[in-house]
Amino acid sequence: MTIIISALKIIFLLGFLILIHEAGHLIVAKLCKVKVNEFAIGFGPTIWKKQGKETKYALRLIPLGGFCSMEGEEERSENEGSFSKASIPKRIAIVAAGAIVNIIFAIIVYFLIIANSGTYITNEIVSTTEGYPAQQIGLQSGDKIIEANNKKIDNLYDLNKAIQENTESINLKIDREGTILEYNIVPKQIAEQQGERWYLGVNLKRAEDTIGNRCLNAAMSTKEFVFSIVDNLKQLFTGNVGIDQMMGPVGISEVVSKTNGIKEFLYMMALISISLGVTNLLPIPALDGGK
Repeated sequence: MTIIISALKIIFLLGFLILIHEAGHLIVAKLCKVKVNEFAIGFGPTIWKKQGKETKYALRLIPLGGFCSMEGEEERSENEGSFSKASIPKRIAIVAAGAIVNIIFAIIVYFLIIANSGTYITNEIVSTTEGYPAQQIGLQSGDKIIEANNKKIDNLYDLNKAIQENTESINLKIDREGTILEYNIVPKQIAEQQGERWYLGVNLKRAEDTIGNRCLNAAMSTKEFVFSIVDNLKQLFTGNVGIDQMMGPVGISEVVSKTNGIKEFLYMMALISISLGVTNLLPIPALDGGK
């Protein structure tokens, strides 16, 4: 039963992401008056098909792919509605549409997950952790971290970003009951599964639970989520991340099968969707970006 559930998870996730990707191509092609000969989800033998006014819609046996076949896409055609006769901006829009749909879907899903998870964490210290730099330099409960290396700090996201940008020494400005204090602090390095991280050892107060604060938290986290994907790609091409750390279809399937609950499954769907979208825009011949 577990194997069946895992298989259904993988088929649904990949099938759905492929569906919206190819649907992006289809919709924009129709809007640009380009003829779509066939729109199919899956590969192999056809198990269902329906002929529309100009497009054949099909569902194929192996649900691990799909395509949107346009007139004049592979070979130049002079027929009415040919992709090859469409203007360059229209062709760019059609080709990019699939990846853009995946990216937009991922952003919306991730935003909703985080908005449903709670509010953001403020810049006010609740407590310090024993053995960490914050306690050693005398930071106290109620202190507000307002600047780090001359950068304004409003929340935990701002603080973490400032710490990771300068791990040797950080100049902190602290608001203690209206008095501004300055401290120089050296973050503590901790080894984690994702790599080395640096911490001050402060536990910060969570903002009041309101719809506005939930949306603000979701917006900040979603921004970090999107840029982390782009940063990972940048590190791959600059050699900071090895090709052996990339995950293929087998690895993805294994991770998806181990998800617990709808929230974790949706998060994985968002992560794969944005990865699919961003990588598909790369100028590599086999990808949409190569076209």
